[in-house]
Amino acid sequence: MTFVFFALVFVLYGGINLYIGRRTWQWLQAIAPQRIPRWLFWLSFWLLASTPFVSRFIAGRVPTSLMALLTPIGGYWMSIFVYAGMLLGLVDLIRWLLRLTGSAPKGVAYSRRTLLATGATVIALLVGLIGYGTWRARTPVVAEYTISVPKQAGPARELSIVVVSDTHLGYSNGVGRVQAMVAMVNQLKPDLVLIAGDIIDDDLQPFVDQAMANELSKLESRLGNYAIMGNHDVRADELARFRADLAQADIQMLVDEWVTVDNSLLLVGRDDIGGPRTTSDVIGMPLTEILQGADRSLPLLIMDHNPNRFDDSVAVEADLQVSGHTHAGQLFPFTLITGLSYEQQWGQLSKGSSNLVVSSGFGTWGPPIRVGTVPEVVQIKLRFEP
Repeated sequence: MTFVFFALVFVLYGGINLYIGRRTWQWLQAIAPQRIPRWLFWLSFWLLASTPFVSRFIAGRVPTSLMALLTPIGGYWMSIFVYAGMLLGLVDLIRWLLRLTGSAPKGVAYSRRTLLATGATVIALLVGLIGYGTWRARTPVVAEYTISVPKQAGPARELSIVVVSDTHLGYSNGVGRVQAMVAMVNQLKPDLVLIAGDIIDDDLQPFVDQAMANELSKLESRLGNYAIMGNHDVRADELARFRADLAQADIQMLVDEWVTVDNSLLLVGRDDIGGPRTTSDVIGMPLTEILQGADRSLPLLIMDHNPNRFDDSVAVEADLQVSGHTHAGQLFPFTLITGLSYEQQWGQLSKGSSNLVVSSGFGTWGPPIRVGTVPEVVQIKLRFEP
């Protein structure tokens, strides 16, 4: 079944790329007929089209300098793949409708002038979309929520909790992104900092090489910094190293564990069931088992990377769950798909006394752009009103 799925993905990806390549070749021939060797065009095209997969396959096998070059190229090619496919498909749909209805003279739809005009329009729109998306992905905002909890939290009447998710630190989101995130968080002067998974982007090496843990150590909070695993975080054999690096940065990783924060708050960190760790001893513990031995009279806050397990939190009467994972779709039209796939793809949802806050994330995965979504740092004012 897995083989069939990946085979279909590759056939679809290859077919759409072939379509984009053919339309691009037609446009180039309209501009400068026979000046570009066909073999050179297609060789260059397929090399670019293969970079998203090649960069994933060779990770850890080639110098990091090469990965730092190939990964952004592959990401931007995926951006081109999505929007060039959509725009060219729209152009061909209009051509077909014009021909079907007889609204345009015969031959006009594929004339040299039409090819030049439509090609220039598509390229201008692509440059605009990708330029905007790059800027948007690098311009996060602060999303603010205020949530009341009908419990006593020691002497505290209110806590300021800052949540960051989906930084995807790696070759595309490097140390500069960590520095920007830390600066944003510290400006909010939080009591508690929670990192809700997908800290790295599958590969631990750039996190280590760029000493990103040193930058994370600059996070400032009154009651501590905590993190959980996401589906793009480390494999089982790297988990101990990753936890140790974060511990040195004064960030406590919670993997199906709970802690009491300042004798005022019960904080649970769940492991992600979709992660790359393959050993059964690190994932999948039921929430009721995790909570054994915990003081359930305290306000209960759960960190779970994937928001789809919110009903588990509701069942144990958690006061708040914070999640990420969805990126709110990251790119239109995928925003529509995530909207259908998740009960809450972004923002706040309440069920009874339980609340869910889903972040759109700070970073990007794959294409290093955002269109139709906004990266964010989340600030939650948690008010205790017993």
